[in-house]
Amino acid sequence: MPAPIRPAATKHYLRSKWVFVPTGSFSPTAPSTATAIGATALDVTKMFFASSAVPTQATNLARSPKRIGDAETYEFVGETNPTFGEVRYSFNPQGAALSDGVKAYEKFPAGTTGHMVNRLGIDRDTDLATGQFVTSYPVEFGPQQEVPEGDAEGAEVAIVQTVAQTGPKSIKIALVA
Repeated sequence: MPAPIRPAATKHYLRSKWVFVPTGSFSPTAPSTATAIGATALDVTKMFFASSAVPTQATNLARSPKRIGDAETYEFVGETNPTFGEVRYSFNPQGAALSDGVKAYEKFPAGTTGHMVNRLGIDRDTDLATGQFVTSYPVEFGPQQEVPEGDAEGAEVAIVQTVAQTGPKSIKIALVA
């Protein structure tokens, strides 16, 4: 038997890039690099606050009904409920249309659908490129609400908004030309 393998760690700190791509222009099974970096996409990596939710899931553990002769019952995997959660992003309530302080606000009115695309393991300031792997989450944005983000004199104006995951995620899908 060969010796156990210990894979090298993949750092996460400053190596997570999030891009929103609107519905209709993105294939989760063969995502186009041109679409993911195109004019309709929005890189929200430095717009979303660290307090924003990230995709997660809860999976039920179910048990069969106990039978008269059973001394033990065992678990099996049940229903899985994926969720994206609540995002919080920078907002300038006095910002001019199309300015940096309102780009996310203008991009995500309630009912907006598309894909949140996450690339891990490469510096967040590096552009997406063909051959890199991403995970895609189909999403729909809920209503927006202005809120303070942070405490006291360090607080900033933000928008809080619920994001629903509307279908299955696509993990480790290569960007294509």
